[in-house]
Amino acid sequence: MAQLIPRADGRAPVAPDMPNVETDIFNLAPAARAFSGRILLGVICIGLGIGLALSVRDYPWAPRAALLPVALGVILFLLVWTKVKSCSYRLTTQRLFVRRGWLAKHVEELELYRVKDVVVDQGVLPRLLGYGTITVLADDDSTPTLQLIRISSPIKVKEMIRTQYRAARQREGVRPTEFMRSP
Repeated sequence: MAQLIPRADGRAPVAPDMPNVETDIFNLAPAARAFSGRILLGVICIGLGIGLALSVRDYPWAPRAALLPVALGVILFLLVWTKVKSCSYRLTTQRLFVRRGWLAKHVEELELYRVKDVVVDQGVLPRLLGYGTITVLADDDSTPTLQLIRISSPIKVKEMIRTQYRAARQREGVRPTEFMRSP
Protein backbone atom coordinates (compact mmCIF):
# COMPACT_ATOMS: atom_id res chain seq x y z
CA MET A 1 0.00 0.00 0.00
CA ALA A 2 1.44 3.38 -1.04
CA GLN A 3 1.61 6.17 1.49
CA LEU A 4 1.41 9.82 0.59
CA ILE A 5 4.40 11.92 1.55
CA PRO A 6 3.45 15.44 2.73
CA ARG A 7 5.47 18.23 1.15
CA ALA A 8 7.03 20.99 3.21
CA ASP A 9 5.95 23.67 0.73
CA GLY A 10 2.25 22.99 1.32
CA ARG A 11 1.52 21.49 -2.10
CA ALA A 12 -0.46 18.28 -2.45
CA PRO A 13 1.33 15.18 -1.20
CA VAL A 14 2.66 12.64 -3.67
CA ALA A 15 2.91 8.87 -3.57
CA PRO A 16 6.55 7.73 -3.71
CA ASP A 17 5.84 4.54 -5.64
CA MET A 18 3.83 6.09 -8.47
CA PRO A 19 5.87 5.79 -11.70
CA ASN A 20 3.82 8.46 -13.51
CA VAL A 21 4.68 11.26 -11.08
CA GLU A 22 6.80 13.76 -12.95
CA THR A 23 9.04 15.92 -10.79
CA ASP A 24 11.49 18.64 -11.75
CA ILE A 25 15.20 17.88 -11.58
CA PHE A 26 16.47 21.27 -12.74
CA ASN A 27 15.45 24.54 -14.40
CA LEU A 28 18.39 26.28 -16.07
CA ALA A 29 19.12 29.22 -18.32
CA PRO A 30 22.23 30.06 -20.33
CA ALA A 31 25.10 31.37 -18.20
CA ALA A 32 25.63 35.13 -18.46
CA ARG A 33 29.40 34.60 -18.29
CA ALA A 34 29.11 32.83 -21.65
CA PHE A 35 28.59 36.30 -23.09
CA SER A 36 31.69 37.73 -21.40
CA GLY A 37 32.97 39.31 -24.64
CA ARG A 38 29.78 41.31 -25.11
CA ILE A 39 29.67 42.24 -21.44
CA LEU A 40 33.30 43.42 -21.55
CA LEU A 41 32.63 45.41 -24.71
CA GLY A 42 29.58 46.99 -23.04
CA VAL A 43 31.66 47.99 -20.00
CA ILE A 44 34.35 49.45 -22.27
CA CYS A 45 31.76 51.45 -24.24
CA ILE A 46 30.14 52.84 -21.10
CA GLY A 47 33.57 53.67 -19.62
CA LEU A 48 34.59 55.35 -22.85
CA GLY A 49 31.42 57.43 -22.87
CA ILE A 50 31.86 58.51 -19.25
CA GLY A 51 35.54 59.26 -19.85
CA LEU A 52 34.67 61.31 -22.92
CA ALA A 53 32.00 63.25 -21.02
CA LEU A 54 34.40 64.05 -18.17
CA SER A 55 37.43 64.93 -20.30
CA VAL A 56 35.80 67.33 -22.76
CA ARG A 57 33.21 69.10 -20.59
CA ASP A 58 34.04 72.48 -22.06
CA TYR A 59 32.71 71.66 -25.51
CA PRO A 60 28.98 71.87 -26.24
CA TRP A 61 28.97 68.65 -28.29
CA ALA A 62 30.59 66.58 -25.52
CA PRO A 63 27.39 65.33 -23.77
CA ARG A 64 25.86 64.19 -27.05
CA ALA A 65 29.08 62.55 -28.22
CA ALA A 66 29.44 60.73 -24.89
CA LEU A 67 25.88 59.49 -25.14
CA LEU A 68 26.64 57.34 -28.19
CA PRO A 69 29.13 54.89 -26.57
CA VAL A 70 27.03 54.76 -23.38
CA ALA A 71 23.93 53.89 -25.42
CA LEU A 72 25.91 51.21 -27.31
CA GLY A 73 27.08 49.72 -24.00
CA VAL A 74 23.53 49.66 -22.63
CA ILE A 75 22.28 48.02 -25.84
CA LEU A 76 24.95 45.31 -25.51
CA PHE A 77 23.86 44.65 -21.90
CA LEU A 78 20.21 44.43 -22.99
CA LEU A 79 21.10 41.99 -25.77
CA VAL A 80 22.89 39.73 -23.27
CA TRP A 81 19.97 39.98 -20.85
CA THR A 82 17.44 38.99 -23.53
CA LYS A 83 19.63 36.08 -24.68
CA VAL A 84 19.80 34.76 -21.10
CA LYS A 85 16.13 35.36 -20.28
CA SER A 86 14.67 34.15 -23.58
CA CYS A 87 15.94 30.60 -23.22
CA SER A 88 15.35 28.01 -20.51
CA TYR A 89 16.04 24.34 -20.02
CA ARG A 90 13.96 22.08 -17.78
CA LEU A 91 14.64 18.46 -16.91
CA THR A 92 12.01 16.33 -15.21
CA THR A 93 12.03 12.66 -14.32
CA GLN A 94 10.32 11.93 -17.65
CA ARG A 95 11.07 14.71 -20.16
CA LEU A 96 13.57 17.36 -21.23
CA PHE A 97 12.20 20.74 -22.34
CA VAL A 98 13.97 23.52 -24.25
CA ARG A 99 12.10 26.83 -24.42
CA ARG A 100 13.36 29.55 -26.73
CA GLY A 101 12.00 32.94 -27.64
CA TRP A 102 11.05 36.12 -25.90
CA LEU A 103 7.80 37.26 -27.46
CA ALA A 104 7.03 34.12 -29.43
CA LYS A 105 7.87 30.86 -27.68
CA HIS A 106 9.24 27.71 -29.28
CA VAL A 107 9.17 24.64 -27.02
CA GLU A 108 10.95 21.40 -27.80
CA GLU A 109 10.12 18.37 -25.67
CA LEU A 110 11.93 15.05 -25.54
CA GLU A 111 10.84 11.91 -23.72
CA LEU A 112 13.89 10.74 -21.76
CA TYR A 113 13.49 7.06 -22.56
CA ARG A 114 14.24 7.96 -26.21
CA VAL A 115 17.68 9.46 -25.41
CA LYS A 116 20.59 7.58 -27.00
CA ASP A 117 23.56 9.66 -25.86
CA VAL A 118 24.57 12.96 -24.29
CA VAL A 119 27.63 14.88 -25.55
CA VAL A 120 29.39 17.87 -23.96
CA ASP A 121 31.30 20.40 -26.08
CA GLN A 122 33.66 22.86 -24.43
CA GLY A 123 36.30 24.93 -26.14
CA VAL A 124 39.26 26.38 -24.27
CA LEU A 125 37.61 29.65 -23.17
CA PRO A 126 34.26 28.04 -22.25
CA ARG A 127 36.14 25.44 -20.21
CA LEU A 128 38.06 28.17 -18.36
CA LEU A 129 34.83 30.08 -17.70
CA GLY A 130 32.91 26.94 -16.67
CA TYR A 131 30.23 26.67 -19.34
CA GLY A 132 29.57 24.54 -22.39
CA THR A 133 27.06 23.11 -24.83
CA ILE A 134 25.27 19.85 -24.21
CA THR A 135 23.91 17.93 -27.19
CA VAL A 136 21.30 15.26 -26.49
CA LEU A 137 21.01 12.63 -29.22
CA ALA A 138 17.69 10.80 -29.36
CA ASP A 139 15.76 8.23 -31.33
CA ASP A 140 12.91 10.65 -32.00
CA ASP A 141 11.72 11.76 -35.43
CA SER A 142 10.68 15.26 -34.37
CA THR A 143 13.68 15.92 -32.09
CA PRO A 144 16.71 13.83 -33.12
CA THR A 145 19.09 16.30 -31.42
CA LEU A 146 18.49 18.81 -28.70
CA GLN A 147 21.07 21.41 -27.68
CA LEU A 148 21.43 23.08 -24.31
CA ILE A 149 23.66 26.04 -25.17
CA ARG A 150 25.93 27.97 -22.77
CA ILE A 151 25.16 25.86 -19.68
CA SER A 152 27.09 26.29 -16.42
CA SER A 153 28.82 23.14 -15.16
CA PRO A 154 27.98 21.10 -18.26
CA ILE A 155 29.57 17.88 -16.99
CA LYS A 156 27.34 17.85 -13.90
CA VAL A 157 24.26 18.62 -16.01
CA LYS A 158 25.21 15.84 -18.45
CA GLU A 159 25.42 13.37 -15.58
CA MET A 160 22.00 14.48 -14.27
CA ILE A 161 20.49 13.92 -17.72
CA ARG A 162 22.23 10.54 -18.00
CA THR A 163 20.91 9.40 -14.63
CA GLN A 164 17.37 10.42 -15.54
CA TYR A 165 17.34 8.89 -19.01
CA ARG A 166 18.66 5.59 -17.66
CA ALA A 167 15.94 5.58 -14.99
CA ALA A 168 13.30 6.45 -17.62
CA ARG A 169 14.46 3.59 -19.83
CA GLN A 170 14.23 1.20 -16.90
CA ARG A 171 10.72 2.43 -16.01
CA GLU A 172 9.54 2.08 -19.61
CA GLY A 173 11.26 -1.27 -20.13
CA VAL A 174 13.38 0.04 -23.01
CA ARG A 175 16.70 -1.69 -23.70
CA PRO A 176 19.62 0.19 -25.32
CA THR A 177 19.78 -2.48 -28.05
CA GLU A 178 16.39 -1.27 -29.31
CA PHE A 179 18.15 1.87 -30.57
CA MET A 180 20.70 -0.01 -32.68
CA ARG A 181 20.19 0.08 -36.40
CA SER A 182 20.39 -3.18 -38.35
CA PRO A 183 23.12 -3.32 -41.05
